[in-house]
Amino acid sequence: MIRRLLLLSIATLMLAGCVTKIRPTVAYNPPPTKPLNAFANFEVRPLTADPGVEEPEARVKIQQNLDLKLGILVGEWKRGDGPTLIIEPRVRELKFVGGGGRFLAGSLAGSSAVRLTVTLTDKASGQVIAEPEFFQRAAAMGGAYSFGGTDNAMLVRISSVVDEYLRRNFEQAVGGPTGLESAEK
Repeated sequence: MIRRLLLLSIATLMLAGCVTKIRPTVAYNPPPTKPLNAFANFEVRPLTADPGVEEPEARVKIQQNLDLKLGILVGEWKRGDGPTLIIEPRVRELKFVGGGGRFLAGSLAGSSAVRLTVTLTDKASGQVIAEPEFFQRAAAMGGAYSFGGTDNAMLVRISSVVDEYLRRNFEQAVGGPTGLESAEK
């Protein structure tokens, strides 16, 4: 009887470790109020985070990935004089299991997930033209098998989803997926 209770307790802990409560709040992002090619200049602000969002190492990696992706994008789009679009990324929720945590606890460390919004503001008027939300997740078992590789890949994918939304909405305001996997549907 004690052995069964012990096994049940261990199984419950294993399943509880895999659960993350971070979820997207939208299934598909609406389009901005105007296409992004209405702007000649683009100002990308540094990544910020909601109060209570920790994980400074993961936030640094997200910032590096955004700098890389959006730096290229903004360089392609800048056209000199004209209106400026402010791009402000903000981490709303984040749970990141690093390589050390994966090595020690494996899948018991749980899933990693990030929910991020990007506020797009017309600098001249102060009008917010869009605030899309982006979500990515790394499964606990995948993280365990890769010793944190899938967790780190999640930090790259979130910047790719942001880049994809901005590119989709340059010529026409069409909206876009919350995550890359929904873009294939």
